[in-house]
Amino acid sequence: MEVFVARQPILNLNEEVYAYEILYRDSHVNQFTAIDASRATTEVLVNSFLTIGLDRLSQNKPCFINFTEKLLLNQIPKHFNPGQLIVEILEDVCFSENLIGECRDLKEKGYTIALDDVISLEQLSNPHLLHYIDIIKVDIRAVPAKLRIEIIHLAKAYNLTLLAEKIETREEHHACVLEGFKLFQGYYYSKPVVVSGVDIPFFTGTYFQIIEELSVSGGEVDVEKVVDILEQDLALTYKLLRLINSSNYQHSNVPIQSIKQAVMLLGTDALKKWLYVLSIEQTERAASTASQFLVKTSLVRAKMCEQVAIKLRAGTRSDGFFLTGFMSLVDVGTKQSTSEAIQSLPLDAEIKDALNGEQNLYRSILEIAIAMETAEFENLDRSLEELGIDFSEIFEIYGQAISWADQLYQDHFSDNEIDNVIK
Repeated sequence: MEVFVARQPILNLNEEVYAYEILYRDSHVNQFTAIDASRATTEVLVNSFLTIGLDRLSQNKPCFINFTEKLLLNQIPKHFNPGQLIVEILEDVCFSENLIGECRDLKEKGYTIALDDVISLEQLSNPHLLHYIDIIKVDIRAVPAKLRIEIIHLAKAYNLTLLAEKIETREEHHACVLEGFKLFQGYYYSKPVVVSGVDIPFFTGTYFQIIEELSVSGGEVDVEKVVDILEQDLALTYKLLRLINSSNYQHSNVPIQSIKQAVMLLGTDALKKWLYVLSIEQTERAASTASQFLVKTSLVRAKMCEQVAIKLRAGTRSDGFFLTGFMSLVDVGTKQSTSEAIQSLPLDAEIKDALNGEQNLYRSILEIAIAMETAEFENLDRSLEELGIDFSEIFEIYGQAISWADQLYQDHFSDNEIDNVIK
C-alpha cells in the first residue's frame, strides 16, 4: 500500500534548508484533500516517521508538522525526539489554560513551537503563551504592511523568530530580510514535493486484541500476552521498531533483540497511545491478499526459527530468532532492499547482519526455514548436519509452525468481532 506526504523547504538567512514543513497528501496529486485535521496530522506523523523515515524525507532535518488542540492535549508530540519535530500549532486552536500548560511542558522538554498563519495581533494577545513560543509564521500575502510591522515589533519584544511564508518573488524575499525575518518559505524557493513510501497494513484483529490487553482495569498489563499478540503482525512490529528509533525515550539507541524488549522499552502506556494513533488511519483498511500471504510466510519463518533455536538450547535468545524470522521479508513488504528497510531499525547488530545475509547462527537457522519453505533439500541437508538436527525433526517443526500460523489466521478472519467493534 502506497502512502504519501509532501514536503516544502524552510530556508534560513543564508538560503540553506533549515527544516521542512510536512503536509498531508493522499496521492501523487500535489494538492490537499479535505480531511479532518487531527486525522491528517496523524497520517502525516505515521507516514513520515514510521513508514518513509526522516533520513529519506528530510535528510534528518527538523520537520514542521501541524497539530490540533486535540492532539496537543493528548501529548502526541512527546512521542517524538524534540530535535526532529517542530510543533506547529494551527491558527484555529483555542489556547485554554490546559493547552498553554502543555506548551510550557513541551518548551521545558526542549521542543520548538511555532504558531501557524499569524495574520492578526489577536493571535498574539496572550502574553503567557508568547513565553513558550519560538517561531511565528506570518503569511505575507494575507497581512497588510502596517499590521506586519506591528507583528514584527511584538515578536522582537518576546525574542521570537519570524518566518515569512508564501514568498513568491526575489523582491519579496529581500523585503522580508530587511524587515527582520530569519526564516523563509514559499513557491519562490520550492513548491511542495510529494514523497511516497510503501506501508504494510496491519490486521485490525491484532490491533483490537492488544488494545483489550492494554486496557485491563485493576491489575497489571500482561506483557507476555501483549507480546504474543504483537508477534502476529509484521506491520505493527515494524512500526514499533521505527517508533523507538525516532522517539523521545531514553535508551532509544539500545539494540533490540526481541519484540518483548521493544515493548518494555517503549512502555505499555505509550504503546496504547500509539495504537490509537495508528488506528485512525488503518482500522478501515483491510489487509490485501498479498500482504496476508507475506505476513503468514513471515510468521511461519519466525516460529520455525524460534523452535529450532529452542531445539539447539539457545535459551532466552530464542526470542531473537523469532524476530529474525519475522523480519526476514520486510524488504518485500516495504519494497526496499533489506539494508534500506532495516537501516533505521534499532535491531541487534547480529540480527541485522543475519537479515543482510551475513553468516552467523541467526542466519544459519533462518536459511533452514527458507530452505524448507522453498524445498531446497540439498542445502537443507547440509545445514542440518552442521547443526546436528535430524531431517524428521525439522519436518515436524515446520509442520507445527504452519499449523500455528494457520490457527492465527483462523482466529483473525473467522469471526465478526472486529466488525462489531468498528460498528
